[in-house]
Amino acid sequence: MLSRPGSKPGPVWMRRISDSFSDPDRSLKIMMPFWVFFIIYMIVFIGLTHFVTAVVLSKDYVYESSTRIAGLPLVSYSPAAHGIIAIGGRATGVIALGGLAFGFIAIGGLAVGVISVGGVSLGLFALAGVAIGWRAFGGLAVGHSALGGCAIAKYAYAGNGVAYGTVEASGRQKEHLIG
Repeated sequence: MLSRPGSKPGPVWMRRISDSFSDPDRSLKIMMPFWVFFIIYMIVFIGLTHFVTAVVLSKDYVYESSTRIAGLPLVSYSPAAHGIIAIGGRATGVIALGGLAFGFIAIGGLAVGVISVGGVSLGLFALAGVAIGWRAFGGLAVGHSALGGCAIAKYAYAGNGVAYGTVEASGRQKEHLIG
């Protein structure tokens, strides 16, 4: 890894987020944009819930667009959807939304992809309740660099939470973590 002499290893932006959460007065100001985003996110997905559950629970509600890219339909929704944009119970595609989502961008209960968002996520960039990835964000975050309530990683950041890092935990180097 290339770095400037005297600079700390690990992602600086994750360290800054972790440091911001350790100050209670500053954390409120930082969390406001998050809560605004989260509320909008929840309203949008509550609106989509009726559509997605209708697709997942009905075997008759199947759609594949006639437009094809590399042999895959542009939009596909069914209980087992495959396409560029796939929506369903088991969705696979470039953008996958579903209970089990596998794709470049995966959003679902169990999401696996380069960018994954869900209850349990596995990917390069994972955001979830349980996130496992190179950059993991969540309640329990495990990976190379992790930020969360409980972070386990080479570079772990937890703010006021619990961080276990093999090299660095919440901005402190390994030699200062124990004792």
